[in-house]
Amino acid sequence: MPMLALIQTLANRVGANSCLVCGLVKVSEYGLCGDCEWVISRWYPRCLKHLAEQPPTSTLTTADYWFAALRWTPITQQLIHRYKTSGQQYLARPMGLWLAAHLVHCYSNQGIAWPDLIIAMPTTQATWRDRGFHHTGLLMLEVSKHLQLANQPGLLRVIRNVPKQKQLNRVARWQKARGSQFCTADVSGKTIAVIDDLISSGATLSAAAQALRKQGAKQVHGWALIYNAGD
Repeated sequence: MPMLALIQTLANRVGANSCLVCGLVKVSEYGLCGDCEWVISRWYPRCLKHLAEQPPTSTLTTADYWFAALRWTPITQQLIHRYKTSGQQYLARPMGLWLAAHLVHCYSNQGIAWPDLIIAMPTTQATWRDRGFHHTGLLMLEVSKHLQLANQPGLLRVIRNVPKQKQLNRVARWQKARGSQFCTADVSGKTIAVIDDLISSGATLSAAAQALRKQGAKQVHGWALIYNAGD
């Protein structure tokens, strides 16, 4: 037996290579066993922006494209909870791979050029401190590595706290998010991709797009691991 195959077999036997969802062994390169890889609910590899309600007034804007790999289901909800709330930072690696692989198909199908730069959706200092890590920043680094695209940490900053989206209705989310972010550098003529773990109403993404366009961005693309079309 080749050495690599032997190591793989031994890892499976001790559970070191267990599925990220069900905990069973013998996983694929994406960190999932065959059954979970089959049942995890994915989005089709195209822009999802048309599925969402657009900003309630003409003074609000949003990203030019929305791309997300996975649907909001109990399985993906659990994964995000483990990543953001339970401190399982290692999940950034497989989730970044899932998103990067999905984006390759999206950009091929849409026939559009890759962005010039990838950035992370900003978070507040308090949230960063409480979690102990920057969850969208880690995801950005993984996707940037797989796609071999430049990234720029810290390009967007939160300048005004926004209530948690679960506490607001859809219109209030858009209104509260407007003007809540600031772009720290000139990005004139560039296409920027903003990475987040989840898109729901699109309000946070619209705040990012607004801030980037104020600094000259030509286009803004929204990338997320999950899109919740029902929220």
